[in-house]
Amino acid sequence: MSLKVYEDDLCFIVLNLYPYNPAHLMIVTQRHITKFLDLTKEELLHITRAIQGIQLLLNDLYNPKGYNIGINQGRNAGGTIEHLHFHLIPRYGSELGFIDIVGKTRVLPEGLEAVKKKIEENINKYLNREFFENF
Repeated sequence: MSLKVYEDDLCFIVLNLYPYNPAHLMIVTQRHITKFLDLTKEELLHITRAIQGIQLLLNDLYNPKGYNIGINQGRNAGGTIEHLHFHLIPRYGSELGFIDIVGKTRVLPEGLEAVKKKIEENINKYLNREFFENF
């Protein structure tokens, strides 16, 4: 199963294969770069706008209580993929349960396929030409 839920000329968006929470997404540059400083102005604006659009989508679909948005640039910073990408992790409040703590494993209430289907059915309402041009 492909984890990609969106793609355009400057970026693509994929579900994280090992999500911290349902709808943990990664926004990835099309251009192969590894450093935040290497982003062009166009890429920086476009990617941050895409993150805003995804937040609007997830607000409607999941109503999270907050978000972690970030980059792990380089192995020493926790990066495991040698390609610049942004993590968008919805946070829901009390997320850890008994199994998470005692079993030292994560139990997610929704699988990747179900999350992907929800996002794909709704993403074009948020990430479209009008959204990127009119802000």
